[in-house]
Amino acid sequence: MKAMPNNHKPFTSPRSGSESSAHTSKRSRVVVSQSKRGCLTCKARRVKCDEQKPLCRRCIQAGRLCGGYIPESKLSSALLPALKIGVTADSHTERLCYLAAHVLSLDDNSRPLQDDSWGRILLQLSNQIECVKAAAAAFGAAYESSLNNPVVKTPCSAWNYYGLALARLRSDFNNEAVGPESLALASIILAFVEILSQHEQNAFAHFLGAIYILTKRHQHRQGASSADIFSTIKNALIKMNLSVCSYGLSRTPQLMYLESQEAAVGDDAFREPGLAVNSAMLHLYRSYQFINSANRLRYTYPSWREYDPIMYKGQFDAVTQCRSALEALAALATRMQTQYSSMTPTLRDLETLAEIYAIRTQLTSALIFILCIYNPYETAYDDHQNLFRSIVADAAASARLRRRTKPSAFKRFSMCPGIISPLFFVSMKCRDPPLRALATAMLNEQSREGPADGQILAAIGARLAALETAASVPSSPGSPLAACNVLEEQRIYGYSVPHPRLNGEGRRVVDIVFLRPNPPLVQGLGHVDYSSQDDWIYWSETIDI
Repeated sequence: MKAMPNNHKPFTSPRSGSESSAHTSKRSRVVVSQSKRGCLTCKARRVKCDEQKPLCRRCIQAGRLCGGYIPESKLSSALLPALKIGVTADSHTERLCYLAAHVLSLDDNSRPLQDDSWGRILLQLSNQIECVKAAAAAFGAAYESSLNNPVVKTPCSAWNYYGLALARLRSDFNNEAVGPESLALASIILAFVEILSQHEQNAFAHFLGAIYILTKRHQHRQGASSADIFSTIKNALIKMNLSVCSYGLSRTPQLMYLESQEAAVGDDAFREPGLAVNSAMLHLYRSYQFINSANRLRYTYPSWREYDPIMYKGQFDAVTQCRSALEALAALATRMQTQYSSMTPTLRDLETLAEIYAIRTQLTSALIFILCIYNPYETAYDDHQNLFRSIVADAAASARLRRRTKPSAFKRFSMCPGIISPLFFVSMKCRDPPLRALATAMLNEQSREGPADGQILAAIGARLAALETAASVPSSPGSPLAACNVLEEQRIYGYSVPHPRLNGEGRRVVDIVFLRPNPPLVQGLGHVDYSSQDDWIYWSETIDI
């Protein structure tokens, strides 16, 4: 692949020419003709459409979200001609931008995701804003490299695109010529590039940058951004935040930086699948907010229930909300399964049901963490074996439904929470050997969900289980090992992992840093400050992937 040229011009389609530039100082008049084949947005507004493909120029210049030209179920076809790898497009950069929009807006079956506005916003702003176009091309190049070369190191040509995109983003940020929604979108896409290369810490820096732009720059910008575009980008950041939280749930979720929009609550919120998904995500968001606030007390007392009644009330409310959402989702899944038994479900139906089961795994993981948050001991998790089994069962149901769909040649890239992090949560915190081994085996069969790599996490979980059980002894000779046989001082409390690397033999490996409290909590809790790193034991191990 060639690097993006330094003297690139604003992207224009063959019909739009230079008129589509976002930096023109004059408002250009859009010449349109009467047509019943206009975009969905112009039709809804009952205005003329110029029929520019794939997004109409009238919407672009007005800052509106163009709805495309065809029914939602076939929205992706406008992108397909330029997306096949190896097909020549008018511009290599343009092709990579379209590839990015394709990957970020479609599922495994080349169908639009339920929230399909993301790809259209990316296309729309990449037509106008240089930093967005450069970031999209960087993601397209990195994604294309991941298809052709699964080795961790992204080829230099892809990193050239990344470097140019980063320089353009810095320039646009400093000269304040670009709106916050475009800057935030470019930063999010660069975070995705880092996630593709499994540089999670770098990705999180871009994530924080996007939040800073939306929360700080938006207050001081001149003019007003399109409300639907701004809202969509903010919601994308919230979903990314949820994914990062679920990824780190075995230790503690990251801070919640943005306020989630309130979704419908009550019984009606879980009667319709799309609304149920949004409501469940809101419950998940609230759960992580509580976990973040309660975690500061985790190693302060043997149990903070007696010391902080307000926090205890918060725990009760969080548990109640999680259980209520789980019951509603179970009832919805049962109704959908019954309905599909008397009719042939569509691929969209199967994807929706799989997503419902996946969200149940996320909520159940959060519920277990909330139930144990007041107790600093790892043995607290032994009281929730039924909930761990529920995670494995729901994950199996979600994976089974996804296998019934025929995946496309494109690997799905999603920052929405899935089943990988909950399965890893089981492999980390469930000390029942058979259930833990089953979760680890299932985890090894998964590919990738945002920052979570199933095979890497399976390797970590397997090694962690081996370390914990090596010194464990069954209750009686000849009996199988049980969770209660893994003593508190033998348990591992957390881990950290840099991005994978290649060893001297060219094999993919990852260096895992495990940690335990020193002295063990059973000896030091109450008179040792475990908030200090000096009171923890760290050791590193290299694991083959």
